[in-house]
Amino acid sequence: MDEPDPQPDRPAVITARGLGLDGEHGPLFSAVDLELMPGFHAIRMPGGPSQHTLLLTLAGRLKPTHGTVTVSGQTTPRGIRRHCAIAAFTDIDELEEMVTVRTVLTEQRRWVAPWFSWIPEQTSAPEFATAFGDLTPPAPERYIIELSDLDLFLLRVSLALMSDRTVLFVGDLEQVRDNEQRAVAVERLAAIAQDRTVVVGVTNPLGRPLGSDAADLEIHEHLVAAGKD
Repeated sequence: MDEPDPQPDRPAVITARGLGLDGEHGPLFSAVDLELMPGFHAIRMPGGPSQHTLLLTLAGRLKPTHGTVTVSGQTTPRGIRRHCAIAAFTDIDELEEMVTVRTVLTEQRRWVAPWFSWIPEQTSAPEFATAFGDLTPPAPERYIIELSDLDLFLLRVSLALMSDRTVLFVGDLEQVRDNEQRAVAVERLAAIAQDRTVVVGVTNPLGRPLGSDAADLEIHEHLVAAGKD
């Protein structure tokens, strides 16, 4: 697997040692060693259960069968979850197609707010500026089913950012099916990684994003095998 260049002046945010998870029919991944510094990281492995479960294990949503994972000094799933937000994972943060952007924004804002807070209906969110940048976010009256792959992807990232965690895990980038839109998604994740650590799952090598700032993007790509080592 590929490792980032050592950066001794900055401690690793995420460390995995001998990490493995066994499924019903054998290992989903095994013997994974990672050391992720602050920044933008892509975990490259075949899409599907292996990639899905590795990312969720690193994020503290699943307990590993073998090995250890440490995030911001925390080693238990519960402790790790306090530092990690997740976005764009199948069956976890999927949005109902026949509701509006306004509805999902309002529901998420109420979910993350203190229980005693009164939250009015939301038509926008400050997190849109972080996730969408110069792109135009979807209008509040738009239905989820009407959104492009990229808009839906960045909307789900926006919702995850509402929890204000220091690490963001993002599901398989291939869900943005158009190549040019996928390159824009990479640029937006790299921008978000200026203020927090971002880890995204990828099936294919990222290559270079297409935007004018692409040369300034620092992307650490890690190749991980599925199943047995």
